[in-house]
Amino acid sequence: MPDTFYPVSRLKNYIHLGTKRSYSKGQAVLLPDEVLGKMIFVLSGRLNVSKITDDGREKFVYSAGQYCFMDRLFTFENDHMQIVAAEDSQVCLFSKEQLLNVFAQDLEIVIDVLRHYDSKAYYFLNLSNEINLYSPSVRLLHLFYELCQSQGKYNNDVWEVEIQLTNRKISEITGLHFVTVSKILGSLKKENILRKRKNKIIIYDMEKLKELFEEGIPY
Repeated sequence: MPDTFYPVSRLKNYIHLGTKRSYSKGQAVLLPDEVLGKMIFVLSGRLNVSKITDDGREKFVYSAGQYCFMDRLFTFENDHMQIVAAEDSQVCLFSKEQLLNVFAQDLEIVIDVLRHYDSKAYYFLNLSNEINLYSPSVRLLHLFYELCQSQGKYNNDVWEVEIQLTNRKISEITGLHFVTVSKILGSLKKENILRKRKNKIIIYDMEKLKELFEEGIPY
């Protein structure tokens, strides 16, 4: 999932060295092509990072929850990134000088920051590989399987994952079209393999779901 990157909780001990700011749900933290020159560290809430395409469309990239961060120390020409509060949030901004001060006091944070970057790199490399190697339905099946492995509970002969995951969110995570996600979910429900409800994913046949990793499911 693009919102479970390794959190750098140790950094909360040094927020007195940065600048705290609060944002209400829907408020822009960073506008496209705005130069901030600071790292954004999430103290509470959640921020969504999106890329605005040349024709004005918004493409979700990832979200950051508590103790995760977004690096806006560095800017790249025409990256068109936008950051918006997905819920009421509080952040702490660190400049380059402030971060160096933090690192000088606690070198272990450097390792945590590297691990955070590594978790992001792994996620996007894995996503890129899946897009190149697997069909749309297989990519969706992999997502449900990984969610079940990390958060699922076996109850009354079925696997249940307590999560609020809209079709729109699934399309953003997998890179699939919203309509494609809906069709695949319909096929999984018809075959009695999986059903997605508002706050829960129920997998009725885990073995069949894994079998479909090779050829996918018609939709």
